[in-house]
Amino acid sequence: MKIVLYGRKGHAHTVAYKNFLKSAEVPFEYKDVSVDDQAKEHTKELYEGQIKYPTLFVDDEVYLTPSSDTFNKLMQDLKLRG
Repeated sequence: MKIVLYGRKGHAHTVAYKNFLKSAEVPFEYKDVSVDDQAKEHTKELYEGQIKYPTLFVDDEVYLTPSSDTFNKLMQDLKLRG
């Protein structure tokens, strides 16, 4: 399973999702859209020219600005525990 999280330093959902993945000891890649130009441009493509976050990629699935409920359900479905 490959997990990539796009977010921004200090953003509440980004911080919460990163903390969950770290506490669950799940390997993931984090890209900060405020400093990673490639992630920023990819985000603009996904959100029709806007920069929004967080964005979660799990294997081939893309979750655009997932709510806490969506994130928690996804982690439960993946059998991940923080």
